[in-house]
Amino acid sequence: MDMFARRFAVLILVIVLGACSLRSAMNAMTSPEDRAFAQAMVDNLKSNNQSWLEQRFDPDLWAQSGKQLGEVPALYPSVPGPTELVSYSVNSNNIGSSSAQRTQEFTLVTEGGGRWAVTSFRTQGTGGAPARVVQWSVVPHTSEPPELAVLKAMDKAVPWIWGGLIFVLLLIVGIIVLIVRHNRRKRETLMGQRPTGMP
Repeated sequence: MDMFARRFAVLILVIVLGACSLRSAMNAMTSPEDRAFAQAMVDNLKSNNQSWLEQRFDPDLWAQSGKQLGEVPALYPSVPGPTELVSYSVNSNNIGSSSAQRTQEFTLVTEGGGRWAVTSFRTQGTGGAPARVVQWSVVPHTSEPPELAVLKAMDKAVPWIWGGLIFVLLLIVGIIVLIVRHNRRKRETLMGQRPTGMP
């Protein structure tokens, strides 16, 4: 294999080994501040910290949520356990203008003692104003929620997906190398032939 092909193969392998899982990809998509805010949102919903929540909620949503928030702590597992970000999306429009709007959606799963709770919320900010929570929900589960099951399934599938991609890429490189070598030999053969009629 030519030097170029060997270097290309090594580069692809490095890229593949660096893409460990969907979790690592999600961490790359989100900033430390976003992840910290998402975790804080779950923590303060669990403890029903009304003063913290009121500062982050849209006023209209806060007015509608007061009674419901008092029931939320009981929806989380009573046994302490980890909270994991399982889904994230961001959407921005009118970028660069004073009316630019940015929307973020978070989904987290909290696990503990054989119970789970799925926390979902959306934030929205316009212009330079701080983003406010405009939608939220907490759903308890007695079995592993589909959001977490999908994440685990994708994590298992990622190595196979990358394995398939690396195989295809290496196959393409191999074909290119064969074509280049064939053309090179053909040129060398033509150059080695004497023109007809010359001594």
